[in-house]
Amino acid sequence: MKIPEEFYEPEVREGYYVPSEMKRYWAVSLQVYDEVARVCRKHGLKLFADYGTLIGAVRHGGFIPWDDDFDISMPREDYMTFLKIGERELPPGYKVLSIYNNHKSRTFLARVVNVDFITMEEEFLRANHNCPYATGIDIFPIDYFDYDEDVNSYQKILIKGFDEMAASIDEEETDINNLPQKIRDHILYLCDKCSVKIEHGKPLKQQLMIFSDRLYSLFGKDSPYVAHMYFWESCDSQVYPREYYENSIMLPFENTYIPVPIAYDKILSSCYGPNYMVPIRSGGVHDYPLYTIQREYMREAAGRVYYPEYSFSESDLNRPDVMPVKRDRKEMVFLPFSPRYWEYMEKEWRRYVESPEWDVYVIPIPYYSKKEFGDQGTLHYETEGYPEYVSLTGFDAYDFDSRIPDRIVIQNPYDEYDNAITVHPRFYTGLLRQVTKELVYIPYFQTDYKDSSDERSVIVSSYYIRVPGVTRADRVILQSEALRDLYIEELVRFAGDDTRKIWQERITVDESITPDPKCIGLYEDEVPDEWWKYLVDEAGEGKKVLLYHNNVGNIVVYGQKYFDKMIRSFEIFSQNRDKMSIFWQVSAETRNVLEIHYPELYEKYGQMYEKYIEMDLGIYSEEDDYSKAVAVADAYYGDRDTIMNKVRLMGKPVMIQNIEV
Repeated sequence: MKIPEEFYEPEVREGYYVPSEMKRYWAVSLQVYDEVARVCRKHGLKLFADYGTLIGAVRHGGFIPWDDDFDISMPREDYMTFLKIGERELPPGYKVLSIYNNHKSRTFLARVVNVDFITMEEEFLRANHNCPYATGIDIFPIDYFDYDEDVNSYQKILIKGFDEMAASIDEEETDINNLPQKIRDHILYLCDKCSVKIEHGKPLKQQLMIFSDRLYSLFGKDSPYVAHMYFWESCDSQVYPREYYENSIMLPFENTYIPVPIAYDKILSSCYGPNYMVPIRSGGVHDYPLYTIQREYMREAAGRVYYPEYSFSESDLNRPDVMPVKRDRKEMVFLPFSPRYWEYMEKEWRRYVESPEWDVYVIPIPYYSKKEFGDQGTLHYETEGYPEYVSLTGFDAYDFDSRIPDRIVIQNPYDEYDNAITVHPRFYTGLLRQVTKELVYIPYFQTDYKDSSDERSVIVSSYYIRVPGVTRADRVILQSEALRDLYIEELVRFAGDDTRKIWQERITVDESITPDPKCIGLYEDEVPDEWWKYLVDEAGEGKKVLLYHNNVGNIVVYGQKYFDKMIRSFEIFSQNRDKMSIFWQVSAETRNVLEIHYPELYEKYGQMYEKYIEMDLGIYSEEDDYSKAVAVADAYYGDRDTIMNKVRLMGKPVMIQNIEV
């Protein structure tokens, strides 16, 4: 699977730092999913994004920034077919792990992995985004279900019985006669009730887990509901009307598209609550990051990890002697590595560029993408894209050794210790501190970390704090006191408590360096001519624009009730046309799904379009790229969806429509 090179770079998404190690892990997860989806398309098997991956698709248009697993679900019949054919259809080395083919499996779901153990062979790394870890996706079966008190009660008793017996048996045991009499008798009793038999010579634990799993499938296709049965059996949850999973809609996910259940809003509201669009960085049922166990196993077994890892040395705290250069004005050099991040330096640059005491230079420096084993890849030297008022100096036109600038300001702290990018070795901090009297570090990103309750942010902070640009800098300038506390505590854990005073002195806060909010909008020449009559009034003054958007799943679930709500909304829009215009942003996928699977709803949806045009309420768009709609909108009204989250992230008001009102 082709992944753009820049995808691997560490970045801040929605205020959360995503390290390059995680980005490579994500990339392999996408690749494994792509292979699974290929097999499913070939054999006509249904799959749906589910759980965290479903939230990611709906809310973020990709991975939840602070999550690392990939979840899909399949109808039971398709799930069992995939377990039979998957491994022979997938690329060499891929494994399909479940209780049906692996007696050491302990879960009710299946997992597809690209390899069964850490691999550092060059061919493997090249094919797997330079990620050595066994990486995969989880597949949850969806079973038919009905509410029948007698059947449900007996079903739970039998499932619990098999699960308890399985838990009491060693995974290698194959002879039931070796078990204590009480356990043996209870197993035989359960088997008799279910009309199944123990096969001698095969792992008993595995057989009992399979019997338990089969009990999830007691109901047939004529049942009115479907369920993730493990969660129904354990906590009476995750039962849905069958039509919720009958069809799917494709949603963007990172650089691809994934199918999600047609009623995804109802499913997510039921599973996570009506506020599922509000991000929460806690919880989860697994250790984070998932690859930590593999990384630490590698450290224990080989004495090192695969990706370069900076080790603190006390010498990094010792300032090298630098001979000062006599001159009339002091010199300061800013070393941005990409115009994308210049804004994080600009406030500090503005503070000195007009000063009569300083000569200020802005010197963009080259950086490399990294390949397998940390080798240098593509060279990037980005000089286009800086503001016109910023005068640039070529990196080879300034002689650091002879000029010895009074201050050097950097923004990339990693040196060689990030696994996706590295600045040119000439600009590593160990060399820079030898040619300046003061090395200052200002991060090229800003997280929204508030306090230690944000545990996942604390975990990933080591990726950008335990780096030479931080420990070797004479001064670190951060944007908040909370970040300063985070840096100090993480550095103390890294370098020892006796260094606390050093970090307290070196790490400073200057909230004024925070970049100004970006101007969100469009240039006039980017606005289609037909839009203008809705964006300005007769006096030429700008009108408020309300972005309106529908979720196809809610149309399917509510049917005529949804269209009645649209009519009421149109009437309110019309009554306020002197105050605002409407921008109705429609997904082309909505029309496609309705036309193919729900022709009656498609016809009524067409009537809504005709009424909207007849009432001349505003702009109508079916473009896949909704960035213009988000840019011109002053507020959002409609269903929960990715576009809603984009508006929210811009700080604009968001209103979720209530179909019942």
